[in-house]
Amino acid sequence: MGCTASTSAYDDYEDEFLQSRRNNDAIEKQLLMDKQKEKNQVRLLLLGAGESGKSTVLKQLNLLHHGGFSHQERLQYAQVIWADALQSMKILIIQARRLGISLDCDDPEKNRELFECKRVILNTNTLETIDASVAGGSRFLNDYVLKYSERQEKKRRIESTGEAQALDIDVETELLEKHSSDFDYEEISKDLSDSGDDQMFIAIKCDASTKSKSPTSCSKNDVIAMAIEKLWKEDSGIQQCFGRANEFQLEGSSSYYFDNIKKFAQEKYVCTNEDILKGRIKTTGITETDFNIGSSKFKVFDAGGQRSERKKWIHCFQGISAVCFIVALSEYDQMLFEDEKVNRMHESIMLFNTLVNSQWFRDTPFILFLNKTDLFEEKVKRVPIRKYFPSYQGKLGDSKEGIKYFENIFLGLNKTNKPIYVKRTCATDTETMKFVLSAVTDLIIQQNFKKSGII
Repeated sequence: MGCTASTSAYDDYEDEFLQSRRNNDAIEKQLLMDKQKEKNQVRLLLLGAGESGKSTVLKQLNLLHHGGFSHQERLQYAQVIWADALQSMKILIIQARRLGISLDCDDPEKNRELFECKRVILNTNTLETIDASVAGGSRFLNDYVLKYSERQEKKRRIESTGEAQALDIDVETELLEKHSSDFDYEEISKDLSDSGDDQMFIAIKCDASTKSKSPTSCSKNDVIAMAIEKLWKEDSGIQQCFGRANEFQLEGSSSYYFDNIKKFAQEKYVCTNEDILKGRIKTTGITETDFNIGSSKFKVFDAGGQRSERKKWIHCFQGISAVCFIVALSEYDQMLFEDEKVNRMHESIMLFNTLVNSQWFRDTPFILFLNKTDLFEEKVKRVPIRKYFPSYQGKLGDSKEGIKYFENIFLGLNKTNKPIYVKRTCATDTETMKFVLSAVTDLIIQQNFKKSGII
């Protein structure tokens, strides 16, 4: 009896040992497979200062290799763009007053219609004209306040510069409680009546232009869209203020929004690819997107570029195959959103210098995207580079010399032996980006093969 029991116990122990051994082998095999998979995967990191165009590069990758945008994303961008368009026109009206620019819409006697258009814009609560849940819910509301509320300027500067402890403000609660106070309209609106006739006046004009029978056929957004369009096309002061947009914060694609405002006013408008490439939803945190490009698997990390987001970057530094650093060439005369005392190009130069010479990226190839070349070529004709970069000795208005000047500045920062590949880009141009991104992916794949010893 005792011998039989002993044998049974030994068999049970042996079975447990063998099962444990099999489980261990399976785990080790899976870890080896995961390690090999990770080794063969290309990990691409998109970095750069805020509003440089990182997310637009990611959108182009999405279009080329990930099936494009979902119906929900297209609806979301329509809501966000509409809000940005309306708010951008408010900014132009207010900044014109601050810059001492006379607006045609300021004179109700000479320009009654434009005056009423201004009244429509300033008396409209932006958030009441959109479906915030489609726009992005609480995240959209928070970003909306951070982007537009003047009360947030001090908080942004404090968070950016570290001059004092950041203010503890729940921006969503603040917005929901009093979102109509995005701007201080007291002075700018003192000549506006509260009679409510403005919307009816513009609605009648709206119906005349659409040959409708009744002003009631114009939706609230139709009225707003017509007001924006008329101010944009007919008020010379608005155009003059727009020409000085580098002196304040204005959405980069606002002119595109104004030119296409009527389609964004349509209920449940579905954005096109071009709309989404022009639109902007602020990147917070780090997004990861997987792409299959040819036989290679890419994991692309897009990190928010504003100063408050950069502390999160270090979490995705390990095991990077290549860094794409994006610079907005056209912003050489603009100031940071988070600190209006700092030039955006100076910030990009400082940031690139830190990253390219970092121990984290000692052997990591860099690809420098000199982005927004289309806007740069147009801007240098009227805004001298030398005004902001006195060391520039090239010809005035020469975009080729200007691009080469900035390219040399960035390349001159490299104190390592690693290569830096330069690509001149317009991230919103799909055909151009298709060629550029194809060349970049081939380059990265080759570099990855060399690193792994395959070639």
